[in-house]
Parts: sequence; structure tokens; C-alpha cells
Amino acid sequence: MPTSFPLPSRPQMRLLGPVTLMLAAIALIAPIRTSTSSALQAQAPTPPADSSANSLPLVFLDCRAEGCDGDFLRTELTWMNFVRDRNQALVHIIATTRRTASGGAELSVTFDRGNGAGAVKDSVLAIIPQGSTEDQARRVVARVIGQGMLHVVRNTALGNQLSISYRPTSTKASDTRGAKDKWHLWVFRISGSGFGSGDANYKSFSANSSVSASRTTEQWKSNFSLNGNYRENSYALSETEKLRTYQHSWGGFASVVKSLTPRWSLGGTANASSSVQSNQDFFLRAGPALEFDLFPYAQSTRRQVIFRYTPGVRIANYTEYTIYDKLEETHLDHQMLIGAELTQKWGSISASTSFNQLLDDPSKNNLNLNGGLSWRVTTGLNLNVGGGYSRIRNQLNLKRGKQQQQEVLLQLRQLRTGYSYYGNVGLSFTFGSIFQNVVNPRLSFNNFF
Repeated sequence: MPTSFPLPSRPQMRLLGPVTLMLAAIALIAPIRTSTSSALQAQAPTPPADSSANSLPLVFLDCRAEGCDGDFLRTELTWMNFVRDRNQALVHIIATTRRTASGGAELSVTFDRGNGAGAVKDSVLAIIPQGSTEDQARRVVARVIGQGMLHVVRNTALGNQLSISYRPTSTKASDTRGAKDKWHLWVFRISGSGFGSGDANYKSFSANSSVSASRTTEQWKSNFSLNGNYRENSYALSETEKLRTYQHSWGGFASVVKSLTPRWSLGGTANASSSVQSNQDFFLRAGPALEFDLFPYAQSTRRQVIFRYTPGVRIANYTEYTIYDKLEETHLDHQMLIGAELTQKWGSISASTSFNQLLDDPSKNNLNLNGGLSWRVTTGLNLNVGGGYSRIRNQLNLKRGKQQQQEVLLQLRQLRTGYSYYGNVGLSFTFGSIFQNVVNPRLSFNNFF
């Protein structure tokens, strides 16, 4: 006797319709996917027996250097197994850069293996030349990481599958050691830019320009720069009324420092500026500077603790009378700075405090505190915290008189305050597979969305 089943009701049929179509689609796609995967596996070359995935070194990449391109490194260095958990890695790679005299970058890559008494640490240095393209910079990073990892795999089965190639340089020397330099290590830069935007109710235009000169040797470091800014805005308040605002400023900086020892430096600094918003026609501050680093300066990409003291003189000419009934004034002052920065396998931390004070009026002073932390708390859990606070007691340049509402809303005038602060906090958690070797750029171009 045939078994009968009750027919579903009309609402149930409406619900089963999409479900039935979905199941049918899955049933059709599954065989196609299986056959495609099988075809790809059949076409892929069979790796040698001693090059299994387990023989590839597990690497955690902590790349903070210029030229760091994670996708590029994963596609170029296919003989490494990149993981996202440093505790699972055989080697922790930390890459950092610092600027060179010519505007290039000195790349420092450290390879940490193991912990405790058995830990091994190697470092490789390289130069990314000034004017390098993004591709040139990332190829330098890939080359240096590959060179450093040879120490890890040289006595393994994987080492037998690696080969070393030599690419001779097209010039006789990569720097001026032993060669004549008509510029005597001086580097000059000139730049300018403009930007405009607008709609039916608002128009904006801005222009910026700068010029700089620098020279750096082992014993001397000199920097000079000058920049200017102009901004103009137009607002349509009504069909017949418009508001136009103008802001302009310029600033200059100069410093010369002599290396006394690997930890001590002596020099001088000067900065000048002019700003409508700050009510300053002209401002100048200049003085000598003495600095001490608790660690040798050569270790600055990994750790540094700086102590700096700068006495000096400051001269100011104001656009309008200040709240202290001054159009110009001159003071002696001094500035102190303590700053620290540390980069380790677990992350990085930085902190600084600065204090400046008028010597002829100690009540006029400014205290600044800043700090930041990037910490890998545990596997997949990252914490980023930053913040700063300023206690302000030296606003000598404030324009007297009642401020206009437009000046406040458009930030055209500096206002009295006793403090300022900022802060940020971020937390992220990643879990799942630890491997990060595959790069798939499909549907990744979002410039038009």
C-alpha cells in the first residue's frame, strides 16, 4: 500500500521555494567545483618529497619599514610559511627604517629565533636609495629578508633547493665613499602644490610650497627648511550674502648638530614663523641644544631614550595688541625633553614629556605628555592605545577684544585655553588558520566604490 504524505500549506510552499532553489544550486555547483579542483591538482607540479609544507620555516612578519608590502613578500618568498601568530613562528622578523642624509632610507631587518638563553638574533642592514619607486623599495625589503633567512635554512633539506644569484650593479659605487661628489653631500628639495574644490554653496582653494637643504655625515648633521601656506574659502550664506575667509602662514626651521660621542650630541636650533590665526606677524626662537641618548644612536630603530635641554631667546611681533597689551616682546626661555621608544617582538611603546618655560616669568610655561602602545596581548589579540595632554600657561599671543562668531566657528582665531588633549584606543581579535601565504587580489580594487 503506497504511503501518502500531506502537502505543505501555501505559506510553507512559499518558504520551501527559495530553499529548494538554493539546494538545487548547491547540488549543481558541487560537482563542478570538485572536478575543477581535481583538474587544477592534476596540472600542478608535484613537489619533491623533501619540500613538503612542514619543511618550510614558519615566519611571523612584523614589517614597519618603508617598502613593506605583505602581499608582494608572500608571493615572492614562497619558500617561507607566513603565519599570523608570532608564538607559532620559528622566526620573528622585525623590519624598520630611518631616514638617510640623501632622503633615502636605511633598512634594518632583525631575525629573532627562540627565547631565553637559546635565543639567536641576527640583523641585516641595507639602503633604499632616495627616489626609489614603490616597487624598487619593496624588492629591497624582499631581498634583505631572503638574505637573512639563509642562516635559518642553510643546514636543512630546504637549503638544498635554494640557489644564490648575483646581479652586478650598473655603477662603480653605490655611495660616495672614495668618489668625488660635486654637491659635497648636500641635498636640496623644492616642492609646491595646489588644491581646489567646490559646489554651488562652497568653494575652497589652498596652495603650499616648501624648500629645504640638508647635509648629513657621521660627525655633522644640518637641516634648513622654509614653507608657506595659503588658504581661501567662500561660503554662500544666502542668495545675496557670501562669506570669504583668508588664511596664510609661513614657517622656517634650522638645526646644526655635532656628534660628540655615540651617545652625546651638541648643536643649535632656530625656528621662525608667521600666522594670521596665531596673531603673529613674526616669531623667532633660537638657542643651543644638548642631547644624550641612553643607548647608542646606532640602535635608534629598535630602542632609544633621549634627554634634551635647549635654552634660548624668543622674539615676537604681533599683528594686533595681545591680551597683555603687547605688540612686541622678547624673552629668555628654556626647553626640556625626555623621550623613549622601544620596538620588540610583542609590539612597540613610545612616550615623551616636554616642558618649556620663560626664565623671566616662570609662571608662563607649557607641559606636554604623549604616549602610545601597540601590543600583541596574545594569539590574535592586538591592542593599540595612544594619547596626549598639554597644560597650557603661555598663550602670550592671544588677540585682545571680543571674538566674532565666525572666527570661532571657522577657527580663524586662536582662543584662550588652559589645556588640550587627545586619545585613541583600538582592539582587534583575529582567529582561525595561522597561515598567510595565499594572495588573491580579486574584487580588491575599491577606488570606484
